Amino acid sequence: MIADRAIALLPFTPRTAGTAGLREVPEPAALVVHRGPLLSTLVNLFEDIWNEALPVRVCADAARRRAVDSLPAGLPAALPAGPDALDLEVLSLLMDGLTDASVAKQLGLGLRTVQRRVKRLMELAGVTTRLQLGWHAAAHGWTAARRPQG
Repeated sequence: MIADRAIALLPFTPRTAGTAGLREVPEPAALVVHRGPLLSTLVNLFEDIWNEALPVRVCADAARRRAVDSLPAGLPAALPAGPDALDLEVLSLLMDGLTDASVAKQLGLGLRTVQRRVKRLMELAGVTTRLQLGWHAAAHGWTAARRPQG
């Protein structure tokens, strides 16, 4: 984590502890990095990675295909096969970090409409929290990474 290009916090995790001569860390620990060459290098590394990052976007076709394939045989045809395109756009914006109100404004919807669609997505996924919804969406092909246009 880097704050205002003035300070950084590098956590020691079990994956890094014990490698390259580091000793095992019995409890959570972190290195605080102040201004200097190491912080400048970390900022440059972050900027390089950020510039290559791909936004998370939803993929309606993959989501619908997987939702239909996962339905048990014999279910009534009236059951929704999966999220529709608008549901997936709402999900995409939420996964980008927008609030319900911001999603509603960007899509020209009412706040309650967005909230109902999020509730429907959670019901389709069989989850109770938005974090679980994000995990479910990623695990079941409701999201697809695409490079930004332009």
